[in-house]
Amino acid sequence: MPVSSKEDRVITLSSDALSVSVLAKRGARLTSLFNRNDQREWLSQPRHRTLEPGPEYGSLFTETDHYGWDEMCPTVDACRFPSDPFLGEEVPDHGELWTLAWDVIESSDARIHQRVKSERFGFTFERDLRVEGAALRSEYTCVVASEVAVPLLWALHPQFTMKDGSRLVLPGLRSTVLDTSLSTEVRDVTWFEDAVVERDVAKGEDRMFYLRPEDHVNEAALIDETGSWLKLAWDRTFAPYLGIWMDHAHYTSGRVMAIEPTNGFFDDLCRAHQQGTLVPFQPGERVSWWVELTIGSGEVKWKSS
Repeated sequence: MPVSSKEDRVITLSSDALSVSVLAKRGARLTSLFNRNDQREWLSQPRHRTLEPGPEYGSLFTETDHYGWDEMCPTVDACRFPSDPFLGEEVPDHGELWTLAWDVIESSDARIHQRVKSERFGFTFERDLRVEGAALRSEYTCVVASEVAVPLLWALHPQFTMKDGSRLVLPGLRSTVLDTSLSTEVRDVTWFEDAVVERDVAKGEDRMFYLRPEDHVNEAALIDETGSWLKLAWDRTFAPYLGIWMDHAHYTSGRVMAIEPTNGFFDDLCRAHQQGTLVPFQPGERVSWWVELTIGSGEVKWKSS
């Protein structure tokens, strides 16, 4: 069930298979992603059933209640903007979008279209969510108002709750991934064909992995021991990189797995820009991309296979 709110309206999208709850304003955060067939809540929930007041602009993400699904832009790690016309401007932790008030452009029983404008960095960001059957489709557009090209880093940040034995699997074969938990000490670690929070992360800690830039994955799935699964697919032409964040009761109240497709490698806008892994947004160009989430049970089939 979605959390209640003292300062916001919760909008629920639904089908026979899926129920999705979204905040109308504060960060347009998804607060619930509920499989109606097996009563499985996939999104992590706040420690308190009533939402606390919305975070102030510039808040540290790690000092707030971790739950739900957020959009991170124009960075994940706090940094200073790397280019004109905003060179040297401070970019807040986990970006701006999670602390800003969004507008609802259109909504229905199965759709919500929302928009938010960054006054500081001059871009307009839109997300159009649609529920159909067992799928949630998220379509994005972003336009910059600057007279010059502007680098913006977007990353999806859905915090999925994991049960005993729940695991993340990826299509294809790989022997190692990059542990970026400490950005100054990136190292190779063995990939054991899947990721399991209670196996791979000590209790009270968290870890961050990235697939190598040349590892072009555009799907990932979470599978419960019961066979219930959630699969995420995304537009690899815009977001060619994948981060995986796991938390074992460090910042969250339990075990969380975040599947984080992104258009930059890796979390710091300035670093990604300097490495040349970001394609700048051209003035006035309407950049579009998509993410699609599907729930089901039994065998997971990859579209890319």
